[in-house]
Amino acid sequence: MAFRHVHDVAFQKSDLFFVCLLRPLSKQIMVDDVEIQDAKWMPLVEFVEQPLIQEDDMFKKIIDIFIARLGKRYCGLSAHQLVSKFDDKLSTLYFNTVDDPNLNCQAS
Repeated sequence: MAFRHVHDVAFQKSDLFFVCLLRPLSKQIMVDDVEIQDAKWMPLVEFVEQPLIQEDDMFKKIIDIFIARLGKRYCGLSAHQLVSKFDDKLSTLYFNTVDDPNLNCQAS
């Protein structure tokens, strides 16, 4: 749905942060105790009201994009195949095409 890039963060490296809309295969959560302490499904309102979300402009924007997607007002990034003059090879460019503010995107 979106991604962020920033230079010179942890270990003086660049960082890419991708936000994807995924659909679960089941409601069962299998927690790997080595990776994470706890996991749960929660209502969107409960998630949005967390201080981490409320205090961070990037997370608030991500939530806005997600809610727009739920309302079919945001289609997300689409893959477009193009040939680059740099190497004459087929590449995939991902971008959001907006032709109409009332998009009514198909559910993915």
